[in-house]
Amino acid sequence: MDAMTLVRERIVSADYVGTKLRNYISQEFRDVFMIRADAITAMREKRVLVNGQGVLDSHQLVDGDRVRVEVNIAHAIKSRLHSLDVELKYSEPGLAILLKAPGVIWPDVEWAAPALIMLADLPDNHGACLDDGRVVPWFAVNEVEKGVRSLVIVAATEELRDKVARDIANGQVKFGIYALCHGNVPQSRIDSFVGDVNIPDMEVFKKWCLYNHFPVDIFSHVNAKVDSVVKSSSSGHISAVRATVSRATSPNLVLRRFMFTLGYPIAGSQNYTRLLPNHKDKGALLAYVSIDMPSLAYNGQQVSVTVDIPPKLLAVCEREERFYDKRQLRAQSEIDELGTISDSPDLGNELSSSASVTSASDVTLAGDRPAAYVTGVKQFCGHKFRVTPDTLIPRPSTETLVDAAVEILRSTDTRTMTRVLDLGTGSGCILLSLLLAMPNARGVGVDISEPALVVARANSQLHGLEDRSAMFHGSFEGFTADGSVLAEGPFDFITCNPPYISPGKAARMQNTIGHEPSLALVAGDGGYQAYRAIHASLATNPEVLALDGCIGFEIGKDMERGVRRIFDDWKEVGAFKDSQGFLRVIVFQRT
Repeated sequence: MDAMTLVRERIVSADYVGTKLRNYISQEFRDVFMIRADAITAMREKRVLVNGQGVLDSHQLVDGDRVRVEVNIAHAIKSRLHSLDVELKYSEPGLAILLKAPGVIWPDVEWAAPALIMLADLPDNHGACLDDGRVVPWFAVNEVEKGVRSLVIVAATEELRDKVARDIANGQVKFGIYALCHGNVPQSRIDSFVGDVNIPDMEVFKKWCLYNHFPVDIFSHVNAKVDSVVKSSSSGHISAVRATVSRATSPNLVLRRFMFTLGYPIAGSQNYTRLLPNHKDKGALLAYVSIDMPSLAYNGQQVSVTVDIPPKLLAVCEREERFYDKRQLRAQSEIDELGTISDSPDLGNELSSSASVTSASDVTLAGDRPAAYVTGVKQFCGHKFRVTPDTLIPRPSTETLVDAAVEILRSTDTRTMTRVLDLGTGSGCILLSLLLAMPNARGVGVDISEPALVVARANSQLHGLEDRSAMFHGSFEGFTADGSVLAEGPFDFITCNPPYISPGKAARMQNTIGHEPSLALVAGDGGYQAYRAIHASLATNPEVLALDGCIGFEIGKDMERGVRRIFDDWKEVGAFKDSQGFLRVIVFQRT
């Protein structure tokens, strides 16, 4: 095969007049120069001739030019294979099993099987052949998904493909898959699963099976075992599951739905999976690791192909466990550093026992419970604040809102007393940090949660700010009509870190935010509900703000366009990035 040379000629038509030779070659000879580098090499080696002469690749063609190319077929095949991450794992006359990497698509697999066989110089090429210098593709039997590392059975003819498909339908072919699943999967839950009893909406499931050519009892042909379990900061636990699936040409689809139905979805971005943070670019965190099937050529002799678990999947487990350990160390360090507020004034029984500890040695990390809820303390803007499960845990990124308010107030305000309103005050950390930074300021915190206001008042007392702060029960919709709030105004600045996580996103973030009050995090209208409510309230009674007063919002990632659209009748006077470089705060001024 190494000596085989393919010669092709074409006459340049009027459509290509003025076209550079290199562009003409890439368009008209793409079937023989499968990658651009091969065409460039051929032109450099004078294997591309124009009217019998070697010319530069920038040569401009004219109507009637005769372009002749010579291609070493073996070299062309090797070049294309070099660009494809595929391996020949088994072959016999008319049949091959390939291992393909994520990113390799179905047509490439069907081309690569006979190409690899021909390069291996097997007897009679096991049925692989060329047609006019081109490799004749074979036929993939089981489904090839671009984003999944797969073992693929490939047959030389449609007849052989159909024979293998019948063997699959009869349960004679077993596919082994290794998958990473969300949660701590109990083996007993898998073992006790009875598909026809536990599948919700059985009629829909039957239609799904019919559409995908699966038997209705397909789940009884899944044998899954929990291989290992690691801790995960983002998902609680990650379980590695080894499974065999039979009677399906799309075994990974079957396993995805099987684990999804069990309530422990495979990590990924495909149907019947759930995203794993920091791994969003992965189609699905699973891979084929074995195929067992009867031989077609050797009297039904059993063929077994086994490959290693991809290092990338093992690395995901190691990374999740490492991140979890680091998170635990940070949390324990936070507990040791902050301890408790043992020197605070007597707060009676106002705060829940979750925040009532006497020393750092009295607290321990329990599961995935945030350290701040264990100690009842969180540092924010250099100050300690009480927190409970009734309040949001202050984030470092939210300090940007305090910094923005202080910067704008100091640059514009000349009055002896600055008045600040904090909407959705929670623990009061934003308002109280601002007051601590500006001794000439007085502020009001408003929150719809009475338990949160208890914490805010305790923090006000903790920092000796009772005389300069007041905490009122209220809402985004009604604060501009609240007499208690209006009596403290008009305000020079309104701060607000509203709930801005959409319900759909919140459902995917439960392992990250599940311990905190959803009232402080989740908002309808795609996360914009609170911004619209506040805008409407200010439109009803703008006098709550001073004439040159401002309102500063914390926003989520990529929300700036939506918030600006809501406040398009206000003047934007500032946009501030957090320490990670994300736009975190936008400030608008009353016009």
